[in-house]
Amino acid sequence: MFALMNNVIDRCFFTVTFILGVQLPEFMQQYQQRLAGHLAEATSQLGQFEVIAQQHFDGSLTAMITRYKDNSESSIINTGELIERLSFRVDYLANHLAQINQTDYLDSVYQLIWHLDKQIATGTAEHFAMAIPLELNAIATGGTLAIGALLLKELTIFTVKHPFKAKKDKKDKKDKKDMVIESKP
Repeated sequence: MFALMNNVIDRCFFTVTFILGVQLPEFMQQYQQRLAGHLAEATSQLGQFEVIAQQHFDGSLTAMITRYKDNSESSIINTGELIERLSFRVDYLANHLAQINQTDYLDSVYQLIWHLDKQIATGTAEHFAMAIPLELNAIATGGTLAIGALLLKELTIFTVKHPFKAKKDKKDKKDKKDMVIESKP
């Protein structure tokens, strides 16, 4: 009975992890779209400041930021800091988007996992629309994740059970030995 229950649990576990794995390419696509949207908005805002820099600072956004930050009025200083942060944000978003838009799927997954922007990922997850993409990458990701998770589960169970089983086997051997000794006349 326990073997049957374990088999059913394994199948359910495999199915759930497979479905989650198949969703990874879709999540990546929606994450990239959200990231591109953030980049477009930040670039648009920075573009407005670049127009001002073009008119008054010979096109140098850096000169404009420096002049604003050197001003004695705190609101102008804060505006300079805001423009500087916006410029850094545009560079960050553009670099991040370039990293995860690689043609190699595994490199894209690696970049997404290790360089995930938590704010964008949270927004993506909140508005995530599940889909079943019928493409090789999705199926391979689902299968790999499901098999890996199943193997990890089995290894964990084995690791937890092994010390107890070894202790029980040792006790059983001792009990057998004691029985043999007692049965001798």
